[in-house]
Amino acid sequence: MKIKSTFSSTKLMIMSLIFCCCAFNANSQTVDEWFERGKTAFDNNDYQKAIECYKEAIELEPDDAVAYYNMGNVYSYWKGQYKKAIECYQKAIKLEPDYADAYNNMGVDYKNWNGQYQKAIECYEKAIELKPDLADAYNNMGNAYSDWNGQYEKAIECFEKAIELKPDDAGAYNNIGNAYAKWNGQYEKAIECFEKAIELKPDLAVAYKNMGGAYKEWNGQYKKAIECYEKAVKADPDYAEAYFHMGNTYCDWNGKYKKAIECYEKAVKIKPNYAEAYFNMGNTYYKWNGQYKKAIECCTQAIKLEPKLADAYYIKGAAYWNSGDQKQAISCFKKAAQLGCEPAKQWLKDNGYT
Repeated sequence: MKIKSTFSSTKLMIMSLIFCCCAFNANSQTVDEWFERGKTAFDNNDYQKAIECYKEAIELEPDDAVAYYNMGNVYSYWKGQYKKAIECYQKAIKLEPDYADAYNNMGVDYKNWNGQYQKAIECYEKAIELKPDLADAYNNMGNAYSDWNGQYEKAIECFEKAIELKPDDAGAYNNIGNAYAKWNGQYEKAIECFEKAIELKPDLAVAYKNMGGAYKEWNGQYKKAIECYEKAVKADPDYAEAYFHMGNTYCDWNGKYKKAIECYEKAVKIKPNYAEAYFNMGNTYYKWNGQYKKAIECCTQAIKLEPKLADAYYIKGAAYWNSGDQKQAISCFKKAAQLGCEPAKQWLKDNGYT
């Protein structure tokens, strides 16, 4: 059974996966061996081999729903091949129409595959119809409602049901905390939920990170926010997003730019393709005593990673302008404007370049 919950910058991502290690009605030891090999390959991050193992199992026993289910799990984790994963879950369901876990996982992948929230919710509802005590399906449905045009009230109802069915689910408490924080800024309730999640799972780094975000937004309690982020990276030293948000908090907390830069540097060291961290680092260099050369370097890297990052072009243009390179500045402003950056559009208009 797989649970995956994807959030925005202040949300938790939980991924857990339990493979069935034997086939339904498996009469062949060889089939069971292929299942074991597939599970071992997945645990070793050898996804190609895992797929091959489950295909071998299917060759021997074509009507084995679990083999398709496990293969769907692998495709989902292997570079997010959601279309292939969904096809596998559909085959599993065709063979076993009451396969609630397959419906649940298929819902996860519809949500992750270009945000097909309606289809995802339909899958979760079917999973719950088949297995009313499937807490994970309620949890995942809550995430879908939360991400689907911010239907936070419905999301909270789902998370509450998940917690009722599984009271020790730290992830569900974290998720409901996120929903409260986003639903009209109910930060106090959100923090209570994050604290409960941490009580249940003291090393849940993402709950510390999210609690930090709530404290930051709740009347700018920057010191408490930093304390939370520090606990997050202590629990998970490779948590790039926690360093990123800690950097943002230092920037907002009386312009502690040096500490902010240190956080962004740690974030990109852990996650070299972190375009937002490069951009924020560039923006911080721009504001910190006009270190325009470094600002340009960081924004250039951000754009390399995410070519449509309009704000990076805008800050890069401002840095060029203040460095005296008007030609490069105007080029950057025009690109930012093309990508929809309103300040860039206004600057070009005010300065007669439109």
